[in-house]
Amino acid sequence: MKLYIGLAGPLLLFVYLPLVLIGLVALFRKVKQWKTRAWAIPLYLILAYVIPLGDVTWHSWNMSKVCPKAGLHVYRTVMVDGFMPGSEYAVQKRGYRFAEGTIDTKTGLVTRWEKTETGVQRLDGVPSKSEWELISTIATPDYKLGVSKTYEAIQNRFAKEVIAERKVFLAWRGWIDAWIGSVIDNSVGGCDGGSRMLRDSIEKILIPAGGKK
Repeated sequence: MKLYIGLAGPLLLFVYLPLVLIGLVALFRKVKQWKTRAWAIPLYLILAYVIPLGDVTWHSWNMSKVCPKAGLHVYRTVMVDGFMPGSEYAVQKRGYRFAEGTIDTKTGLVTRWEKTETGVQRLDGVPSKSEWELISTIATPDYKLGVSKTYEAIQNRFAKEVIAERKVFLAWRGWIDAWIGSVIDNSVGGCDGGSRMLRDSIEKILIPAGGKK
């Protein structure tokens, strides 16, 4: 199991560990009876580990359970004319016949870039005709899993069928890393299954019916 330690690592290695060893030597010198040593030394070592790394170990255990689920998972592909949210680039360079921006929550309308015989036409304030959409979330705590999760998916807007999803998990920081992070930005890492953002490979899942140029 990998321990997810950030900038706390050098502090623990070069400051805390020597102090623990000094304390262990002092314990040997002061405690003469072997019966007392038999419980005092193990208790000392357990506390020396748990105090700085107890929460880190728990967070890392949670990551060891979720990381096998990380990355891109494609369940099926479909051929489409367009999708949302997209941009003019998707029509010009990726071969889609149209792409739409996000829906305006007030009007329920979108901006659409559509391929024509003369080029790409932009239409503002029109009803959406996309059947498929890309959804994504920022990293948010998942208290059930004990990690932070970023989620992307391609789904049918109406049936809500998910045909591809990408999961990225981030470990929660231990209290020492959180303390250091109050001054220094200190991300302790995560796992993404080696996958890129879903948008980067969307045309392999939502296959452009118009074909690439």
